[in-house]
Amino acid sequence: MIRILEYHQTADPAHWLAEIAKSDWRAGQYLHRLLTEGGFHARYGAGSRVLLLTEGDELLSFCTYAERDEIADPALTPWAGFVYTFPHARGKRRAGKLLERCYLLAKEEGRSFLYLSTDETGLYEKYGFAFWKAMPELGGRETGVYRMPVVSMDHSGILGARVRGTVDRPLGTAHPRHPEMIYPVNYGYVDGVTGGDGEPQDAYILGPDRPMDTFEGTVVGVIHRLNDCEDKWIVTPDGRVPSREAILEAVEFQEQYFMGELCTP
Repeated sequence: MIRILEYHQTADPAHWLAEIAKSDWRAGQYLHRLLTEGGFHARYGAGSRVLLLTEGDELLSFCTYAERDEIADPALTPWAGFVYTFPHARGKRRAGKLLERCYLLAKEEGRSFLYLSTDETGLYEKYGFAFWKAMPELGGRETGVYRMPVVSMDHSGILGARVRGTVDRPLGTAHPRHPEMIYPVNYGYVDGVTGGDGEPQDAYILGPDRPMDTFEGTVVGVIHRLNDCEDKWIVTPDGRVPSREAILEAVEFQEQYFMGELCTP
């Protein structure tokens, strides 16, 4: 099972430090040195965190959520940094789940933006960041600063609504473009409602343990995708609201490849 851990709160930091050391990236080696020497918080802020995307004892990806970055402007905060995915785990947007956690942490703190500095172009845009401006680092070198707005969505007009629709991907069937993905829940679209992509509004139908052709129920959750143009609705036939943990576990098979925020009543 894929989980996100915080390095400084893990039961075995030595193991995860050794995993970080396997990075073939110069910045990753620098992060390893800072953690080894105890200088991470002194440089990036006492509340800064090292986030680890793990599967069992294996490290898939890591990044930091920091009060400061290498940019010479202390007014800008917080920052996502040291974003790295190991070669064997690439191609599945694993880093997006860490950036999702950074976004949610920024939202908890009441921030307006999440910042990121990089020389890469065309990479972080797929995670919801947009180029802001070029700025000097502490050493004087200029780099690009990207930012992602932290927004509050109002789903009050959707949550609790009774809807009906069609199941075009029943439980137990394969994704039409990714046959290795088998739907563990019924998935379809709401009749008469258009989603952000211009197509009928998609919905996960939770509760029934058999394949369905149609559905009717209550919207009990909305997954607001941070790096996509459409949200996903969570519908239960009886109107019961599963726990957040149960919802996230049920939709992880597909949502693991996207950044999102779950909103419930």
